[in-house]
Amino acid sequence: MDKHGKLYISEYNDCYGALLTPYQRELITGYYDHDLSLGELAQEHGITPQGVRDALKRAEKSLEDFENKLGIVDRDRRIRKALSEMSSLGGEAERAPRVALYIMDN
Repeated sequence: MDKHGKLYISEYNDCYGALLTPYQRELITGYYDHDLSLGELAQEHGITPQGVRDALKRAEKSLEDFENKLGIVDRDRRIRKALSEMSSLGGEAERAPRVALYIMDN
């Protein structure tokens, strides 16, 4: 997975990590946020690197499923983008909260 993909998983973990098991959350955080290797995580947890990889893949799939069903991360991105665009309009910034609410409803 490239860095772009890693960013998405890290964002999904920030949003949905509480829905994972503590073990899955620990692996995702260690691998994506702390850049620990599969070997390092395997040694820490007393399993094989392949076991870590398999657990990470299951956790990644869960996080992606949560986002596909709930869309919170995507909605947050759209709101931030709209607010950024509104702030660049200068005098029209007072409309930004209404734009954000419109985006949230759609």
